[in-house]
Amino acid sequence: MSVETDRHDPGFLTLSNLLSLSRIPLGVSFVAISDPVWLALVVFIAGLTDLFDGLIARISGTQSHVGLLLDPLCDKLFVLLALSSFLTGSFLDWAAFLILILRDLFTGFSYLLGRIVGKTIPFRPRLGGKLTTGLQMLTLLALIFGPEYVPPLVILVGILSVCAIIDYGTQSLKLEQRMAEAAPSFGP
Repeated sequence: MSVETDRHDPGFLTLSNLLSLSRIPLGVSFVAISDPVWLALVVFIAGLTDLFDGLIARISGTQSHVGLLLDPLCDKLFVLLALSSFLTGSFLDWAAFLILILRDLFTGFSYLLGRIVGKTIPFRPRLGGKLTTGLQMLTLLALIFGPEYVPPLVILVGILSVCAIIDYGTQSLKLEQRMAEAAPSFGP
């Protein structure tokens, strides 16, 4: 996916960015809502905002570097906030919680580490990451309606997270290699 953001900066407060940002209060709402139907509706709405934020940005020509960072960040914050609300119950322990957010911890740490060493790791949607996010959402629904399905979903999310981490790492190394090969050589 190529993003044309150098010619036109649409600013921060675009519809697509507001849709992404809406996932943060939606995640926080898990603390205040106890009705399962309302919780499922929150998960559904969060999924819709994730589906439409990028689409709207592309259609409206408001893609930006900020939006490319904001979308996955808001996904991760929603999942983190929503899953955290289940830690006080009996259906999600700390080990399962950490497995469910493993990929998010890795990508966040990698991004921060890259920034510290002066490298920018581009955020590009990858199939493994999208599937992991989808399974995280499914796990939230299982926590709401069918806690007996949580353990196998945690295992699936863990396996898919490891695959996504390997994929992200492989793609980053390939990009780094291509950039090194494209850099001008000043030696003999």
